[in-house]
Amino acid sequence: MTAATDQVLKLIDGFNTMNMDAILGCFADGAVYHNIPMQPVIGHDAISATLAGFMSASTEVVWELVHVAENNGVVLTERVDKFKINGTWIALPVMGTFEVSDAGITEWRDYFDLADFQSQFAAAVGG
Repeated sequence: MTAATDQVLKLIDGFNTMNMDAILGCFADGAVYHNIPMQPVIGHDAISATLAGFMSASTEVVWELVHVAENNGVVLTERVDKFKINGTWIALPVMGTFEVSDAGITEWRDYFDLADFQSQFAAAVGG
């Protein structure tokens, strides 16, 4: 395993333990997080605020890593991100791209079906 892949696995572990400090510690200063199809956010504060939007509603988080591949500091992940909200599990297939430097993750792009997430989330919160 390379340092880049190890950094992404630490990020996933941070989600699985719901440890925001561990999650944010994986990012370089000025990192970009782009949850496609939403607008990208830049920096630790913006990333933290974005992640808190869905993490705060969750009582448990499990990110299942299906596949991981790396080439020259770019790590690709195929995952199923699961969030337990009001006793209901939301399961979202995700493809993630992580650009990693010695300073940490510099860019993170996730690709998923927003409509799928929104309908599952609405069902979980009773809306």
